[in-house]
Amino acid sequence: MLKFTPIGPQDAEWVAPLLHASGYMTSTYAFVTLYMWSRAFNTQVARCGDHLIARSEKDGGLYYLYPSGHGGEKDAMDAIIADARQLNKPAQLYGVSVEAKQRLEEWYPGLFDIEAARDDYEYIYDRQELAELPGKKFQKKRNFVSRFIRENPDWEFHRLTAESLPAVRQFNKEWAALNDNKDDPGIQMEHQAIEMVFDHFDQLPLEGGYVTAGGRIVAFSFGSAINDRIFDTNVEKALYDVTGAYNIINREMARVVCEKYQMINREDDVGSEGLRKAKLSYNPIIIEPKYRATLKI
Repeated sequence: MLKFTPIGPQDAEWVAPLLHASGYMTSTYAFVTLYMWSRAFNTQVARCGDHLIARSEKDGGLYYLYPSGHGGEKDAMDAIIADARQLNKPAQLYGVSVEAKQRLEEWYPGLFDIEAARDDYEYIYDRQELAELPGKKFQKKRNFVSRFIRENPDWEFHRLTAESLPAVRQFNKEWAALNDNKDDPGIQMEHQAIEMVFDHFDQLPLEGGYVTAGGRIVAFSFGSAINDRIFDTNVEKALYDVTGAYNIINREMARVVCEKYQMINREDDVGSEGLRKAKLSYNPIIIEPKYRATLKI
């Protein structure tokens, strides 16, 4: 029997190492990401030997993160299947990699309906390229950065700290209340998720920064490690009317906050054509597939 408890900031101590251990590349294996959306999806966690099992529940269905930890995942998968069958609710695995998909098909032939979730595919970038914006393929990005610097000669990048957090929280509150944002359910749900993360800033393995210009904050961003090689960008917000603000926060995060990582995961495009185009414009080196596996109970 798995013993699930609601995920809390204090769980980072044991959950994060198990998330990192499997070496998966997607944002679902970063503790901050898992915690950030836990209230929206009623996320609970349980330990199964040397593996983490995360379970969420929404609209009467169960959603299990494909297990992560040390060694093979077969025992953890058996426990997930038993848990879903005991609860007798529709159940689905999410965050399933290509390799995990192959293991599911080998271990449980015919037990899962597995389909690619294109809207969930994640965009992964070379950290140094985002920091330097080299060559012709980044010319437009460099132009936006140059214009921002030219129009805001007093700009500065700052690391996000407990002392600066109140000002960044105020900026986030005002950004969520902008005319283009205030009636968007997705933005408002994300706003609440960000606020919950900020409530526990000192307890979470969070890294971030913000940009000031003209005596005010114009952009901020934060994220956390997926593993030793990959940083996950959870949030990036900037004022729409400040040209180049998004470009400068992107570059400075790569230069300063993410310096020790090889790659930066900027997550999925949620099926938005505009967001997909924007993410592709930064020339990802990997578009990481993710699959959903529905259990045939």
